[in-house]
Amino acid sequence: MMVASCVLLVVTRLVYDGPIEGPNARHRASSGIGPKLGSTDCARTGANMSVELIVHPGVDSAFIAWRSPFIADCRGFALRRRIKRAPGSATSPNTVPETDADGFREELVASWVGFADGPNVPEGTRRPTTEWPIQKYLWSDFAVSPGDKVAYRVVPMVGLETALTEALDQASDWSTPVAIGAETEGHAAAFFNRGIVASQWLSRLLPDEQPSQKLEKEIADPDSKIRQFLAGPIRDALVRLLTEAANTKANVYAALFELNDPELIPLLKALKKRAHIVLGNGSVAKKGEDENADARAALSGVDLHDRMSAPRALAHNKFLVLTDADGKPEAVWTGSTNWTTTGLCTQANNAVLIRNPDLAQFYLDQWHALVDAGDSTPNRLYKANGKPKTTGSAPNSPKGTTLWFTPLRGGLDLEEAGALIAEAKDGILFLMFNPGPRGTLLNDIIELASPGSPNYKPDLYIQGVVNQNPGTNKNPVVLFNRGERIEANADVVLPAAIPGALKYWKKELLKLPRAHAMVHSKVVVIDPYGDNPVVITGSHNLGPKASGVNDENLLIIKGNSALASQYAGKIMEIYAQYRWRQSVGKQAGKPKWSGLANHDKWQIADPTQPYDKRRLRELDFWFGKGG
Repeated sequence: MMVASCVLLVVTRLVYDGPIEGPNARHRASSGIGPKLGSTDCARTGANMSVELIVHPGVDSAFIAWRSPFIADCRGFALRRRIKRAPGSATSPNTVPETDADGFREELVASWVGFADGPNVPEGTRRPTTEWPIQKYLWSDFAVSPGDKVAYRVVPMVGLETALTEALDQASDWSTPVAIGAETEGHAAAFFNRGIVASQWLSRLLPDEQPSQKLEKEIADPDSKIRQFLAGPIRDALVRLLTEAANTKANVYAALFELNDPELIPLLKALKKRAHIVLGNGSVAKKGEDENADARAALSGVDLHDRMSAPRALAHNKFLVLTDADGKPEAVWTGSTNWTTTGLCTQANNAVLIRNPDLAQFYLDQWHALVDAGDSTPNRLYKANGKPKTTGSAPNSPKGTTLWFTPLRGGLDLEEAGALIAEAKDGILFLMFNPGPRGTLLNDIIELASPGSPNYKPDLYIQGVVNQNPGTNKNPVVLFNRGERIEANADVVLPAAIPGALKYWKKELLKLPRAHAMVHSKVVVIDPYGDNPVVITGSHNLGPKASGVNDENLLIIKGNSALASQYAGKIMEIYAQYRWRQSVGKQAGKPKWSGLANHDKWQIADPTQPYDKRRLRELDFWFGKGG
């Protein structure tokens, strides 16, 4: 692992000139995983069009980028989708009723924000992008669902605000249809929740008075639509997995850090002796304390094993192994998500389900090792954890996958991950909770982004969000972009706290009063659109304490471009959510941004200028180098 300065990162400047407003408008029913998505994980238009378009399908969204020459009098772009919706996927209000021969219908994507000098409208108004066009080159479409197949077209909108017309002669072609929520190679499927509280859709559902109390009640109610929407695909997949285990007489082996969720506990309890659980005592200040006491009492009848290691060390795993009725491992679930109401609903988290017996066996062996260890961390556990587990020899096994368990001595897990970071050629995207002030993977990324470093790579696209500022005891969300470090504190994450600043927006709730984590994911993605994509994920907080003290798992998946793309798109969504809220903060008593510009100067116009050069570099990243 590189020796890195603990100076905070001064990373990339984001090309983000307006809101990506999350899963915002309505509730969507999530269906099962769609068809397998192979190494071709994106779709692009032909190069003969004025506008070139590329689509990266996600788990419950699509990330879209386009490139265009400067278009005189252009006020933005309209975005159209052709979609074949899965059962339960809600149709857009702006939909052509006719279905084509392949079962697709055309929909006009809507936007939340109009022109800065336009008329006042009620909060929550949406207009088609032919009326309120998109004044940027990146967009996350949240109005799609798992199982949908979708294609897109981008059309320049020209003319004055009150007389916009579509420049069809300069539009992109339709992209090739892609599947949303597809399982990737190696039978790996990623899942994300929608756990960002600071969002307009949620603000419109909560009362103006005491919104946090209302939210706490909603996320504790398994039947709440708000809870189900916030928990999103992670909750849907976990419920399916536990239900599948119950219906097939399977066994589950779980190692959990925190457990209090009112929906997941009964599902575990229903398995009785087929639920085998190693349960830690959470993050406590004194020996003998137990954050999971209520869950422990509720799980009578299951095969429960205590691991009361905190505060000496955290039993920080969040993995689940699914076996068949004979005890043979079939699949493993891991990631950052604690099995709690806040873990599911009010923190940004990720999970991955891999249906591979070899990998599942590694996790099952570790489960037994933790049972044998009791509350201690014996030398034999350190020794066993010091050897990485690799897959790839068996048919359909995820090739290039390395698994590390901790605690281990010497930081070998961080060494391998740091070496992969150092080899990055195109870009690094990341989400981190609290890696620590030094010796972390964040420090390795800083090395590549710092002009004074001998390892500086000025052309590397680096972007991410860290929940905690390294070296402090506070819990702000810190955004990292080349050129500036942005702290998204309460002053800038709550746009409506600026009186009258944004006529299109409503005051938002930043987080629950007792919550520390807003971004809880621990994931690094390296070169997702290059020749050697890498995804680093698991429960591991990506620093020395996680490596040398706590129970963790760190999964390094190489070569799975579709999985890397899904993670990259989600990181961009979360970054943009907080970055835009920063951009509407006060500046000499005035908002930095309050709506669409009624001119064409917002476009990329001069590639020799630093600002536009960086914007083009960002688009190059999302199109793939040389794309």
